[in-house]
Parts: sequence; structure tokens; C-alpha cells
Amino acid sequence: MRERIRKETRRRKPGAVTLAFRDGRGIQQFCTVRGADVSATGVGVYAPMPFPVGAHVQLHAEDYGLSGTARVRHCTGQEPEFLVGLELADASSTAAGGSEGDGFVDFYELLQISPSAEAETIQRVYKLLVTRYHPDNPHTGDRVKFELLREAFNTLSDPVKRAAYDARYHLAGSEPVKLFELKEFLVGVDAEVNRRLGILSLLYNRRRMNPDRPGMSLLDFENLMVIPREHLVFTVWYLKEKRLLKTESSAEFEITADGVEFVESSLPSNRLLRRLLRAPEAPEKSGEPSSERS
Repeated sequence: MRERIRKETRRRKPGAVTLAFRDGRGIQQFCTVRGADVSATGVGVYAPMPFPVGAHVQLHAEDYGLSGTARVRHCTGQEPEFLVGLELADASSTAAGGSEGDGFVDFYELLQISPSAEAETIQRVYKLLVTRYHPDNPHTGDRVKFELLREAFNTLSDPVKRAAYDARYHLAGSEPVKLFELKEFLVGVDAEVNRRLGILSLLYNRRRMNPDRPGMSLLDFENLMVIPREHLVFTVWYLKEKRLLKTESSAEFEITADGVEFVESSLPSNRLLRRLLRAPEAPEKSGEPSSERS
């Protein structure tokens, strides 16, 4: 199981590497493995299971200062240990401010409505927004947003087009938020501070957009942030102690009023927080109740 092996200079350096990947059943898994060597754009690890060449995993290696989506370039060995070569695919372009998505537009977010919104709601909200952003409006006209709104309405108001769009919408929402691949969430004390902002941002967006179900579980954080729950326990403890989040009877975490105030007061001076609040969260699973966004 081998592809082209990189010719970059590698240096041997032991360390811990956390991998996130989906197994054959599509369930997200995490494992911590031993690092064997490292280069400028990748790392070799010893893993207890083989990985298919060409497959993609999420990689977090605090000991090496590496994080992002990695491609399996080679996998050799046999049980109980395999040597896997991982090459970072897009972390550098994301960190440099490149695209954080694949061109997919969240029409529900654009219209500020729930994915379960009825046709009447879609039409009512569309009429309000399309008037506001019409290019002829001298105060709030925005041609780009106007065209996006028209596309969103044409898609969501047609049952066949909406069904096809929803399939892609839920597929897109099953993936981690790519912003959390940045090294700012990985290395050192600053990473811990940024993880707190990350959790608060996810809960802020959930509370604002879905007030009937504002809670998220530790598993939700783990999946969206691609950070093992063991690394989030301290983060959650701190936020609870500061009364920035709380736990309700459902065992899910919710942001408090103090948490909302903290996020909003930090927003003007924190570039990363502004990006976090714009990052999409996973849409809710089919069949779960959801309120309309205001």
C-alpha cells in the first residue's frame, strides 16, 4: 500500500498525533498514535490499523505544530503496527486566508430561517430581504446578495430542487468546521483560549438560531472541532466555572447570558472570533424539531 513517497527532508522526532477519520460505517473515530518523523508539510506515524492510500484524515499534532486535513501517501507494515505517511493537504491554504469551503452556499443561513421552514415562511422572508438588497435600493442595495437570495428562493421554493439541496446540505453539515483546523487551536496556551472561544461561538450561534434547542453535547464539540474530548474537558470546566456556559437536565451545554455578553464584548478586537461566528455549524439531524430563525 504505497503511493509516491515525498522527497522532502524528514527528521526523526517522537511525539503524539491525534487522527480523526470516518470508519467503514461512516462513524467519526479518533485515535492518538505515535509520531515517527516529521517534515515541513507532513508526518509519519505508527498506527494500530492500516489506512487506505489516498484517504483523508484530520490531523492534530501539537508536538510538531501541525494541524489540518492530511492525505495518506503510504501505509506499510503489519499488525500490530503500521507505518503511515501523512501529507497535509490544505492547512496551509486555510491558514493563509484561503477558501474555507467548497463553494456550497447555506441558503437557510442566508435567509436566516430553519431548515424545516415551511414554504410560506420562505416566501415571506424572501420578500423582505430581496427588497432590502435590491440593486435599486440606494441605501442597502447589494447585487451579489440579491442574486444569491434569488437563487436560494428558486431552490427552496421548488420541492424537487429543495430535496436535492437538502441532501447536499446535510452532507456538508456532517463535516467538521474547517476553521478549527488552524494551528491557533492546537499549539500552546493560546490554543486553549481559542478553544474556549470556539465552544462559546458554537453555542452562541445555536442559541441565536435555534432558541428551542440551544444545547450541544461534548460529542458535538468533538465532531465539529475535530478535537478529542479529552482535550476539551479542561476547556468546558473553565467555562462552567466562569458561568459562561451551563448544563441543563439533558446534559447538553448551553451558553449563558454572561457568555453571550463575553462573546459580544470580545468581538470588536478579536479577528478569530469574528471568523468563528461566521463559520457554519452542522445542521440538525432529520426529524429533530427546530424553531425558525428570527
